[in-house]
Amino acid sequence: MNSPAALQQLSNALSGSTKQLIVGVGDWKASKEAGMTIVTYALGSCLGITFYDRVRKIGVLLHIMLPNSKDHEKNHTKRAMFLDTGMEDIIGALAKEGADTRSLEVKVFGGAKVTQADNFFNIGTKNIAAFELLCQQMRFRVLAKEVGGALNRTIRLSLATGEVSLKMPAQPERIL
Repeated sequence: MNSPAALQQLSNALSGSTKQLIVGVGDWKASKEAGMTIVTYALGSCLGITFYDRVRKIGVLLHIMLPNSKDHEKNHTKRAMFLDTGMEDIIGALAKEGADTRSLEVKVFGGAKVTQADNFFNIGTKNIAAFELLCQQMRFRVLAKEVGGALNRTIRLSLATGEVSLKMPAQPERIL
């Protein structure tokens, strides 16, 4: 059986990075370390949202599941599961680090329709609509958007450049 450390080494070797933070579903990670890459895997109906302060070289990747915490029980243990509370926490954390939240580079990925059940719930579509409304309210300029469709996405945010690499099944990797 492969150990978690061995799996991490393999993942690092495949990604070409020796420093990597992995963001799970309903979570976020931030870093100021220039050689760091922040990655999240297999975004389906979820959204992966990157925030980058080019001046301070601070990057954040948020992996949300649902658009609005107010539509669910009040006792949330993971605020990052929801777009509204996840973005609120990130903007607060970035401001505390001295980031200029008005000049953040924001990019969004995911929101796919990946299962038959999604026809009924339309989670991906709801996530995209909520994201667009929230960005409008917060006056964020979205520099890249790769959303919708039926394929999952893996994204990697480079803290050195602010670029996001996007990988979808059976397609070449792209840099945005």
